[in-house]
Amino acid sequence: MKIIRTWLTAVALTSISPMVAHAETIEDGRIWLNLTMQGDLPAEKWRWYAELQPRWREEGRDLDAVIVRPAVYYKLSDASSIWAGYGYIPSYPDSGGMRYENRLWQQFLHTFAPWNGVQFSSRTRLEERRLEDADDTGYRLRQMVRASHPIASYPKLAAVVWDEVFYNLNDTDWGAREAFDQNRAFVGLSYAVSETAKVEAGYLNQYVNGATTDKMNHVLSATFSVNFQ
Repeated sequence: MKIIRTWLTAVALTSISPMVAHAETIEDGRIWLNLTMQGDLPAEKWRWYAELQPRWREEGRDLDAVIVRPAVYYKLSDASSIWAGYGYIPSYPDSGGMRYENRLWQQFLHTFAPWNGVQFSSRTRLEERRLEDADDTGYRLRQMVRASHPIASYPKLAAVVWDEVFYNLNDTDWGAREAFDQNRAFVGLSYAVSETAKVEAGYLNQYVNGATTDKMNHVLSATFSVNFQ
């Protein structure tokens, strides 16, 4: 874990160093848990999706945020789909109190044909973010590339890596700046519990580009997914 953390930290710092020039980076250990579910809708090729994700900061001691994210999507083909969803995110700032975000989002998801046993996928997401007690809508673009490879000795296990870049498209009165926002890099394992359920766990490195101080979060990430076919 220490070797992986050091490597991902170096990758994140190297990849974004031309974009930022802050002298201080604050580091923290965090825990993110995620439950996702999806299933068919009555209309052909339409499906529903729901996600619940609590997150803790300060080495897992304090609740940081809870994400509730439902959506529907349409299967253009076996490999591609278009999505539309909503996110409700209450968060708990270090300064105290609570902050509430309402977020609309749309995305395009595509899974490529396997290459040398490696399964690649791409997810492009656009978000429209509004905070209660603020006037502006913040627009943010997210691009993720993911790769997985089954482990021959353990058919139910697969190695997983992915990277996601976030970019704010405008300035807002609640603090978003038109610029690179953050980068997330993940490495871990996926385990098929059954034909319709799997668990994915590993280390996630989150680098956040702040206005004056950047953040480097070392995240223990775990996701349990259920597909109601």
